[in-house]
Amino acid sequence: MNIFDKASELLKQNKPFVLTTIIKTEGSTPGKTGFKMIVEDKDKTLGTVGGGEIEQEVIQEALRRLKSKESGIVEYLLSADKVLDKEESKVLNMSCSGRCWIFYEVIGNKPIIYIFGGGHVGQALLKQLSLLNFYKILIDNRPEFAKKETNPFADEIVLSDYSEYAYSFNPPEDAFIVVMTHGHGYDFDVIEQIYARNLKVRYIGVIASKSKAQKLKSQIKEIFGDVDLSNFHSPIGLDIGGESPQEIALSIAAELQAELYKKIK
Repeated sequence: MNIFDKASELLKQNKPFVLTTIIKTEGSTPGKTGFKMIVEDKDKTLGTVGGGEIEQEVIQEALRRLKSKESGIVEYLLSADKVLDKEESKVLNMSCSGRCWIFYEVIGNKPIIYIFGGGHVGQALLKQLSLLNFYKILIDNRPEFAKKETNPFADEIVLSDYSEYAYSFNPPEDAFIVVMTHGHGYDFDVIEQIYARNLKVRYIGVIASKSKAQKLKSQIKEIFGDVDLSNFHSPIGLDIGGESPQEIALSIAAELQAELYKKIK
């Protein structure tokens, strides 16, 4: 597999990686301008930036940047005997005596959003979110909705009983969960599993009227006690007006985006 096919595959799977590229060299260097390497973790790499000590250093730097999610350029001096003329240069004890500049591009790992329910509003929300930086997983218990023909904007589609999926899935802590199934009972089944498992996620939203939302919050507290509802949003979405599926989807997407950029107070 070539490096570009691998990058495309990882993007589709929403797996984070760092694409490292030699963008400039001076003097004698093991790698040449344009050499590339993908780093997923310390044991998963593809390509090369020259091998040896420089390659091991690049892998370690890429792993650090995977955690910080910060892209950038690093200059390397491939000799410990030369005097640095730039404090930001990184010195490696090599015999090449050249210099190289490597660009680290952190790619992938979009925030994940789980959408329970692919009806009219779910379809509109998936379309709206396709314009934004989210990885979208749709869960629906109806075969006619849990398919690409009906919901082409979902990155993943799961045909499953709502409660069973909510019982077994393991969302990351920065995940978003939106519940908009085709029945209040299904909605509560999902929410009940989330709080029963004490799942730690960034955002939980349930589509509801004000009265239904208040009832739902009361049910949660009645069952689970003084639970933290600071990340619970219902009614869901910012108040922008409108009642069509597209307008509701826009209001939800706006709230998700505001939460993503920490604009919700």
